[in-house]
Amino acid sequence: MFKKSLLLVLTLSTLLSTLQAREMEVFAKEQAEDLRYNKTIRAFMKDNKKITAMVNKSYAYVVFPSIGKGGVVFGGAYGEGRAYRRGMWVGDVSVTQYTFGFQVGGQTYSEIIFFMSREAFRTFKKGGFVGSTQSSIVPFYSGLSGDVNFAKNVHVFTSSKGGLMLEASTGTQEFVYKSRE
Repeated sequence: MFKKSLLLVLTLSTLLSTLQAREMEVFAKEQAEDLRYNKTIRAFMKDNKKITAMVNKSYAYVVFPSIGKGGVVFGGAYGEGRAYRRGMWVGDVSVTQYTFGFQVGGQTYSEIIFFMSREAFRTFKKGGFVGSTQSSIVPFYSGLSGDVNFAKNVHVFTSSKGGLMLEASTGTQEFVYKSRE
């Protein structure tokens, strides 16, 4: 009887230790991911003081720490991000872009989208495709782009992280929003 009880206690202790270790691993991954998003936001704020004001004044914003893009005639891009409202993480967002035109090369960049009104953010959350025409020359170094207002009460900033891309293309973007609430 004592041996069975001892075996049961040891088994439960091992199981609890394993569960606790997994929970700590998940927590550490979440902390690292949070840090990645915070670093991205701070980098944008450091490069442009207007962004600091927009973080504080906007209804919501979406942060993409890294979007990968490439193409030769046909191109594509993909990235995953988070939506924040009043500084709180409220949803996950993915962006997929398809382009056609003169383009060659690849690049990675960060992006932050500000929604200055509740209605603008509500429209964004519904998803769908947004047409875009773009032209860019991306050298190997990084830098912050200017403000692009592609819809009423919506402002977009990008920061090149590197690569080499020449582009004059047209295409579509699809944003998919998944609420955490």
